Amino acid sequence: MPDRRPFSHILFDLDHTLAYYPLPTAGVIAETFLRLDIPLTSLGAPDEVATLYDNLWVELERGIRTADELRLAVWRRLLASRGLLANGVAERIAAEYGATRRAHDVRLFDGVRELLAELRRAGYGLGLLTNGLSDAQWDKIHSTRIEPFFDAILVAGDAGLYKPDPLAFAALLERLGASRDRALFVGDSYEMDILGAEAAGIACAWIRPAGTPIPGPVVPDYQFANVLDVREVAL
Repeated sequence: MPDRRPFSHILFDLDHTLAYYPLPTAGVIAETFLRLDIPLTSLGAPDEVATLYDNLWVELERGIRTADELRLAVWRRLLASRGLLANGVAERIAAEYGATRRAHDVRLFDGVRELLAELRRAGYGLGLLTNGLSDAQWDKIHSTRIEPFFDAILVAGDAGLYKPDPLAFAALLERLGASRDRALFVGDSYEMDILGAEAAGIACAWIRPAGTPIPGPVVPDYQFANVLDVREVAL
């Protein structure tokens, strides 16, 4: 009997879709500065500093090889923007920030491992497409032990293809041997995941926080409050 399900393959984003850091950027920065006995207020409001840090991380990551190098580049730029760049300061903060981040390791959202297992048992091909540097993203994949669930994994830093470039989605489909019209992409970022999947001709499901408006003209095929809600269309 033919498979009448709408999809044969389900593709996932990693960060903030399947996994998260229990201590957000603002918390890591605050703990880092406390350990170094540096007044955090010298940089500004903690939430504003965290936003700037995250934005610089995305802005600079494509030209850098490793997470440690990127972390240092971000802190150099951030401190320079505040007129605080002095010899050795960025290096000290970057090293301590890295140690603090690793002390609060990435975790899967509750129920994700069970969801992936159910999807595999149901016969779906599974793919993972994640932006980020190779070492940082593979560290997350290995520490959460999710690699065996996926038939193909594409890390942007390995391939030189970053979402929302539709070529990144096409490359994952090729590795899976999947058809775009039988694939569903699930992610939390409207700009990276939803717009990218739409440009690649793939159905998309947006993990949309309650009350968040749709920020553009593209309307996702599905909207879920939680990645576990994928069951509604897949199982």
